[in-house]
Amino acid sequence: MQKAINHSELNLRGAYPEVAPLVRLRHIARQLRLFKPRVNRSDQAGNLLTRYRGRGMNFEEVRYYQPGDDVRSIDWRVTARTGKTHTKLFQEERERPVVILLDLRSPMFFGSRNAFKSVAACSIASALSWAGLQHGDRIGALLFSDHDVETVRPRRSHHAVLAAIHGMVETAGALQSPVASGGSQPLSVLLEEARRVARPGSALFLISDCHDLDDSCEQPLYLLTRHADLQVLRIADPLEQHIPDQPLTISDGKQRTFLGKSSRGLRQQFAQDQARLREQTAQLCRRLHLPLLDFDNTQPVVPVLLNRYGERSATNGRRPA
Repeated sequence: MQKAINHSELNLRGAYPEVAPLVRLRHIARQLRLFKPRVNRSDQAGNLLTRYRGRGMNFEEVRYYQPGDDVRSIDWRVTARTGKTHTKLFQEERERPVVILLDLRSPMFFGSRNAFKSVAACSIASALSWAGLQHGDRIGALLFSDHDVETVRPRRSHHAVLAAIHGMVETAGALQSPVASGGSQPLSVLLEEARRVARPGSALFLISDCHDLDDSCEQPLYLLTRHADLQVLRIADPLEQHIPDQPLTISDGKQRTFLGKSSRGLRQQFAQDQARLREQTAQLCRRLHLPLLDFDNTQPVVPVLLNRYGERSATNGRRPA
């Protein structure tokens, strides 16, 4: 008998991700469904709720023509050879590449407790990768650092997921400060690279704190979503949204700095500014009809994933749109 999985054991903590815990997230893959099921209404209906942009049709067989068949599917060669009208049958391609767009730039190297945003992001990316592989999809990733984009080409194998995990751990392990020395490339670069890598019909999951997912990203987002389905998974730390009414000690792992108690007016202004920026990102996603799912890196990510993508919520229709 298989031992029941304790979800609390799958929640990562700390400032840096490790390979073994990310591999263990494969245990919840069977409970996750990345795409909503739908009721079949025709012989060619698939089992995924998707726009199937650019999807292909695989030839299945040739049979006698029947009333109601599309005349454009008539196989004229077989018809001429046999003297009886035959038509081609096609099966809609069900497989789709899943590409994880993972933001591991310096601003992701931050956390007030439990786990850094970069660690939570790697946890989410690993769980989605295992889930996609479990359902027979090809898995790939784009790992976005301050000055580079590492590509893991989509493949239907454990090696692809493991390559992505090792890449995540290496990229996140190189982070040392939430402020990049010499600046950091904008998120729009990752979106442009995703257009080059993602084939038509791909499912993309952007995992980021979205601090620069703003109007400058609207055009590349629009072009990307013309041929692919994109979901945005936003990670935020509560300390980035509200300054607490108490002194703080912050550290980059090497140096410590003491922040004194701030004024009430400053705290209110900070909270209002952050709420405005978050709402601007949400408005951008609404304009482009992009699903937006929020994560708190100080809280376990597995329950949120199960609530959004869990098999039970996928079948009873109560999962958020």
